[in-house]
Amino acid sequence: MNLTFTITASAPSRPKGKLCVVVGYKGISQGRKSYVIEGLTNPDFRYWDKKAQCFSSGTDTARANNPVLEALRARCNELVSNSAITTPEAFIEALKSGVAPSDVETLGHHLRSIIDDIRTGLNHQCPSRNYQPYLNLLHKLEKEATTQYKGKKCNLIDVPLSDVDNKHFIQFSEFLFTLSNEEGRSNYINLMKLFKQVHTKAYDLEYNNHTLRFNYTKFAPKTRSECKQQRPSLTPKQYAKFVSMDVRKLPKSGSLSYELMEMYKDYCIFLYETKMRPVDVTGARFENIVKVGGVFKYRYIPEKKKNKKHDYDATLVYTPLSDRALAIIEKYKGKSSQGYIFPFSMNEYHWDMMDAESWNKWNNRKTRLQEMINKWLKKVAKALKLDIDLTLYTFRHSTLTHACAMAGANWGAIAQQAGTSVEMLEKHYVAKDAI
Repeated sequence: MNLTFTITASAPSRPKGKLCVVVGYKGISQGRKSYVIEGLTNPDFRYWDKKAQCFSSGTDTARANNPVLEALRARCNELVSNSAITTPEAFIEALKSGVAPSDVETLGHHLRSIIDDIRTGLNHQCPSRNYQPYLNLLHKLEKEATTQYKGKKCNLIDVPLSDVDNKHFIQFSEFLFTLSNEEGRSNYINLMKLFKQVHTKAYDLEYNNHTLRFNYTKFAPKTRSECKQQRPSLTPKQYAKFVSMDVRKLPKSGSLSYELMEMYKDYCIFLYETKMRPVDVTGARFENIVKVGGVFKYRYIPEKKKNKKHDYDATLVYTPLSDRALAIIEKYKGKSSQGYIFPFSMNEYHWDMMDAESWNKWNNRKTRLQEMINKWLKKVAKALKLDIDLTLYTFRHSTLTHACAMAGANWGAIAQQAGTSVEMLEKHYVAKDAI
């Protein structure tokens, strides 16, 4: 009896707002099993094409999600044709674990185990979003399994973990060069480095005895910084224009209220004035405002460093609060029931950051919030006639660039306030022609 599968967006017995793989016997309606698809970025089901089983819009999320679904379909086709899988239950189990029934640990299975460990916080202080680069690597390996290059298919994801060696490392490099920049070629260095890290974890656990000697850095495509292209930054005049902007004079579309637009604007200004990352602004709380030497400061641990193994590894940052930042704090004081500075709807919940499920919900909503603000900023850039790609990180780039360009600027102090390093300032944030 043959198995069949379909990817569907809705059904009474399945979770609302989720995509599922539904598996059953061909021609028989009973005995079907479903599996909720992980790794999608805020899918918009208004554009779900049931017949094509993909998203029909040209949005960024659709372009990110459709390759994931394409790789998943390829994996499902492999499982359908696997004679060892005879029931929907076995199919779902193989899809969840990443391996077909076998006693052999594969590269794909090992990588999925790493993702699960990070995602659930099993071997960490708390759940972490650091699994996302590994998830990206997994998607690339899934795509590699369906791609022919140099006249062959290598299927690295199903290579036994004990056999992964230097030739497989080189094959992965060759595969990345078949991709476009949008598909991942521009991320060559990070993907190769991550592949090597996954292999090193296996080596340390004595699952593999091979050494990866391939010097991939010699073959890396040139990065934007090597091509002398700087990250976008506002000039002081452009920033002042943004601050003085009246949101009620912006074209209104959809359900976005002027009150929410005003909060988006204040969020960006607060980000600039404090030199913080967007994620830290989202989680900013009144209880972290302190007075040191007569100056109001905001104390926090940059989210990027929160997942250190020990508390003493995390650096506590104190950043001065300008009059403009203090005015924003006073403006929203008492409006968040959970004590957050910005009373967004996601901040009306109590999030247990040590619980994997709670943390992942918070992370997804935080990502969605930032996407909504970035979408609004595109309209702002058009309305203000700015000649740059305006995003949340543009404000961080701008404030660090402006601070470092001031006469007598102490780059070490600026880096400390921003939760970064002088090296990162020099490499990514400071453009000599930005002022």
